[in-house]
Amino acid sequence: MVVTEVHTGGTVASDRTSMRAYDRARRSIGAAVGVGGVLWVVAHLPMILRQAQIVSPWWTPVAVVALVTTSGALAGAGLRGGVVAVRRTALALAATFPLCVGALPLACRYACFAPEGTWLPPLVTVTTVAGVLAWPRAWPVYLLAAGTLGVAVDLYVSGGPGVHSLGQSLLRTYLAQGFFAAIAARVLHAAGRLDEATGIAVRQATVAATIEATDQEQARFAGLIHDSVLATLLETARAAGGPGAARAAARTLRQLAEIGDDRAADRPMTIPAALAALSKAVTEVDTSIAVRARIARDAGTLGLPRDVVTAMAAALGEAARNSVRHAAPDGRAVSRRVAVVVDEGGASVRFTDDGVGFDPARVALDRLGVRHSILGRMRRLRGGDAVVETRPGRGTTITLRWTHADPSEPALPALINAHSPAGAALLVLLLLAIVLWMLGELDYGTDPMLAAVAYGLTALTGVAVLAPRADPLSWPVTWLAVAVGPIAAALTIAGYAGTTPLYHVFWIAVAYSYSLAVIAIRSRIGPAAVGLAGVAVPILAAGGGIGGMLDALASPAETVVAAGVLTASLRPTLSSFHAARAVVAAHAGAEARAAALSRERERQLAYLDRTARPVLERIAAGRPLSAAAVEECRLLEAQLRDRLRAPGFAVPEFVRAARRARRRGIDVTVFDDGGLGDVADRVRALVIETAVAELDTTRAGRVTVRALPPGRDTVATVVVSAPDRYRRIEVDPTGAVARTSEIIPAHQDSERSEPAR
Repeated sequence: MVVTEVHTGGTVASDRTSMRAYDRARRSIGAAVGVGGVLWVVAHLPMILRQAQIVSPWWTPVAVVALVTTSGALAGAGLRGGVVAVRRTALALAATFPLCVGALPLACRYACFAPEGTWLPPLVTVTTVAGVLAWPRAWPVYLLAAGTLGVAVDLYVSGGPGVHSLGQSLLRTYLAQGFFAAIAARVLHAAGRLDEATGIAVRQATVAATIEATDQEQARFAGLIHDSVLATLLETARAAGGPGAARAAARTLRQLAEIGDDRAADRPMTIPAALAALSKAVTEVDTSIAVRARIARDAGTLGLPRDVVTAMAAALGEAARNSVRHAAPDGRAVSRRVAVVVDEGGASVRFTDDGVGFDPARVALDRLGVRHSILGRMRRLRGGDAVVETRPGRGTTITLRWTHADPSEPALPALINAHSPAGAALLVLLLLAIVLWMLGELDYGTDPMLAAVAYGLTALTGVAVLAPRADPLSWPVTWLAVAVGPIAAALTIAGYAGTTPLYHVFWIAVAYSYSLAVIAIRSRIGPAAVGLAGVAVPILAAGGGIGGMLDALASPAETVVAAGVLTASLRPTLSSFHAARAVVAAHAGAEARAAALSRERERQLAYLDRTARPVLERIAAGRPLSAAAVEECRLLEAQLRDRLRAPGFAVPEFVRAARRARRRGIDVTVFDDGGLGDVADRVRALVIETAVAELDTTRAGRVTVRALPPGRDTVATVVVSAPDRYRRIEVDPTGAVARTSEIIPAHQDSERSEPAR
């Protein structure tokens, strides 16, 4: 009877997993680059229209249309297209820049844009990132070539070097523009590593699931064989059949039929069904055992995994059988009870009797009930455990536990940080770029002391946002970096004494925008926008007006917006991939597990069909058994017990030799502690051959065959205790055989056996 008390209180991979993370990253970067290119042209439209009056009429429309078209196409390919489209449009944009820049000297004379230079060369920032998509490994070559061409043409139309030297202009181009290309390359690298990790996870999950499933199914059949098949055969051999043996055989045959039907194996069992299975496991042994259950309300709708219920029911049934057999050798009345608890964390089953108890340390090695069918069965179950509490004269309590543990949500992968060679190089690029922008500020007349403080704060901000290992950035670091920008901008404005309008050369905002871009890429898009807006405050306070603010922040805004677009499109993708990696691995593991379970189930059932089923069907028929049939039950029980205790010796030649010896009346005991698994095939074959020879030549007494634990100086021993002779054979890992023999005088005990180890 089950008494139930109900107490109150107390993901599938998306379609994104169909594409590699690396390809998703390429698309996201393509979208960001395309949007950045269009924004660049739009932000510089006043300058473009002004300079269009100076150059030949054909150049400006051709350059603008070419850049906007290729940038828009790349944005569209990143948002809607495929990987091939992204690469082709990125290649087109990367090629458009040098073509447009190279054609400019044909459209205007020397120094036509003096002294400000043309609007086009800074666009190399965008096109170099496009070059990363087109040539993932060769983009630095493109940066050098396109950057050098841009600087050369800018110097031509500006009338030669102005405030900045040629070297400064080249370094600023290489470092400042290369910083963003390096970020893109790093993002692609992180995505590629994620793909590699996914592949490794899938392979590991497949191997682990195959091994685990095979072991699990072997353990399940071992429990069935011990609890049902061996018990039935042993009862038949002792009582020569009878109604009890027939019922046990019929029940075992039903279990074999049910275990072969795996259609519902992966579906969880409802709580009522699980309780019914647990109750049935004990009432089949003793109908007087009461089962009480306490179910948490939230757990009632979850159900329990079928393999968990099966294992717990089998272990509980074995606990009940052991209690009925051994708890009352003197015939006393024994009280037995079962308590089941199911909650959100898992399930526990407690079996208690007030019988005589026992000493677990004194249980013989060849007794498998507690060790194998209870402790071993539960501990092989993922999340399972069992504890036996007993003392002679104090009764026995057996607790079976299963804990449900959800896999922890994987951490979001860090796209960029300074904790790798590439990340350290990125930090160096950022700091060098900031230094170059500071030198440019000094060239235009900013106070050196205030400039050093302002750019020093900006450099520290860059270090702060690249130093943390994990994404997203912590809020203290994020808001500290956001607060630095307005302070640095105010210091720069206070120290500026040049003649050029400050907002044309407001390099501090450009340098600070690099840190804001990193903040956005590290999952803090909103604070990056706040930081950009904060820089506008001192500009407006200094009287720069809306025009001055837009002039000063056009380029930084493009940088932050492009980084935001990249993050907004890439982060959910990589997040889903990172989370889905566990799902994909679990799916692959589930497939491998199902296949391994099926293979092992078929193998075990085929073996039982050949060996045990014919005998069980004969017993279940209920007809009287001949002496030969009873003897077959005895021999088969011993054979199956050997298979459980010593799987390393479950080879046909040894099985046949052991059967022949037992038929002659030899007491054969076999143990396997795993040593045969670590030796060469020839040594394993030698052990089997030696054991078979001793089994065939011994005419009376006992033969004990044992494979010792791995790492011993001896792999296996064969001990023969005959009435008049004791013989011991040892085989070492090299295959050397040592034999010792001793004649036993008539007055000594004629029985010797292998000592426990």
